[in-house]
Amino acid sequence: MNGYERRTKQKKDKIRTAALELFCKYGPDKTSINEIAQQAGVSPASIFNYFGSKEGLMKDTIIDLLDSSWKLREELWESELPFPELLKRTVTMKNEFFDTIDLSNFLALINSNPEIKKHIDDFNQKRYPQLVRKFIEKGRREGYIRKEISFEAAMIYLTMYQELLQRPELQQKINNELLKELLDLMIYGLAGQPVHDGME
Repeated sequence: MNGYERRTKQKKDKIRTAALELFCKYGPDKTSINEIAQQAGVSPASIFNYFGSKEGLMKDTIIDLLDSSWKLREELWESELPFPELLKRTVTMKNEFFDTIDLSNFLALINSNPEIKKHIDDFNQKRYPQLVRKFIEKGRREGYIRKEISFEAAMIYLTMYQELLQRPELQQKINNELLKELLDLMIYGLAGQPVHDGME
């Protein structure tokens, strides 16, 4: 990447960051290109040149954010970290990600655009199951997930856990201690022992 390409990427990233913050705070209908440009420190013409329209900016911003988040998760889940530490970092990553935005407004943005929703559906149906399979296989190898539990059952269980953590009312209550408790429950259930290795 040469200097011009790097500067262009930095400018586009600043626009996306400003747009996401304003879209999640006020909604796309009440956010103008001029307001985004002012917050990003660029001209409105730059936004139109890069993204074409406010709708194009919204779609690009959310898809770029989701792709970046998924890439980080892929890199994490394919790492050599022990399973408890891997699980801890996965949960923490999710918490930090949603802490940066208004979750209810973010979900409304996703549902308002069919192309964004299709992008997410494609990930959930194709890439996500492959990632989760690797995650489950690692947990089985290290003795944290019982081998007799089918992939389908584990996938449903993990999906329920994921959906629970995405609830806006729960996001407001989560702290490190609660995350540890949820993690223990996820792995061992109500009658099991807590995870200690790599958790401090």
